[in-house]
Amino acid sequence: MRLEDLPFKPIRGSLYDPHELLAGFDPSRPQSLAQVPDFRTYRYFVMKGRAAPADAVAGMMEALHDTSILEATLEFLRHHPKIAAIMGGHDEPRGSPTYRQVAAISRKLSAKGYLMASGGGPGAMEATHLGALCSGASQLEVGQIITHLARRAAKLPDSLAVINNRGVPNRRLVAQLHAWIVPAYELLGQMVKTGRPSLGVPTWYYGHEPLTPLATRIAKYFQNSVREDVLLALATNGIIFTRGKAGTLQEVFQSANKNYYLSGADPFAPMVFFDKTYWTRKLPVYQLLRNLFVNNGRGENFRKHVLFTDDVDEAVSFIAGLNPRPQRLSDRLEALGLSRPVPPR
Repeated sequence: MRLEDLPFKPIRGSLYDPHELLAGFDPSRPQSLAQVPDFRTYRYFVMKGRAAPADAVAGMMEALHDTSILEATLEFLRHHPKIAAIMGGHDEPRGSPTYRQVAAISRKLSAKGYLMASGGGPGAMEATHLGALCSGASQLEVGQIITHLARRAAKLPDSLAVINNRGVPNRRLVAQLHAWIVPAYELLGQMVKTGRPSLGVPTWYYGHEPLTPLATRIAKYFQNSVREDVLLALATNGIIFTRGKAGTLQEVFQSANKNYYLSGADPFAPMVFFDKTYWTRKLPVYQLLRNLFVNNGRGENFRKHVLFTDDVDEAVSFIAGLNPRPQRLSDRLEALGLSRPVPPR
């Protein structure tokens, strides 16, 4: 395997931006999506065996890539001491009440100087980056933008089979994904200079889901386990959990695990559960988390740092009001299991 034949650079010095991953994307040509670097890298990932590559060289190249993305992420975070993340369902339709509320939370926190992060995909994740991009817009303007996106393509297509195990794209699904990406791609071109930065942390493990073009910086990983650890560790100022399914629930308990086993002066990363009915009845994590923390001598942390709410402003005020100290880069490295600091540039 020659390095020039790879669809990605194994060693990078910076994060991606959406224009790099979507280079060659043409809103007027549906099949152009299959030619962009992001799609070609997913095709490579599938053909090499997905998360367990049979080709040792491919596995080594992917590991080099993920390590360099991790270091680029930490370098980027040097300039953003206040970071909050929003987790939620990839299938949340554009224009839904939850989508609009997530965008509102992100817009308000961005305006307060928080770098907003998400898993970098569609649904609630996209709404996170839309809110940051619209941090200088009025509530009315943001509502109009969301309505426009929803009219163009509200529902994410079921694209699980967009590439088969031999690496052959399904042209029909490629065209459907292209149609979903187009309005967000066009919006990025109109607003990228006026909004605030945000960080998307997606993975080619879920490469059948399109990345959102609205994240201004993208840390995309091959290994989902690394990606999840990074995403949860960087959100030291808090995580807002919105409606989601298994992936979001996994993140809830990973975050609870990190908060439960705090060491030294590590701050408790606030947890906000948006939509009380959803998180107390449909997926009733409230009682379980309360029992976990209160019954094991950590009740004060639960009462002070965990919120269940239906109110956008309450969620924003909770995150902003706690205002834990900005975490040092060395602390972030330790949280990720790394001991050496990133050298200054």
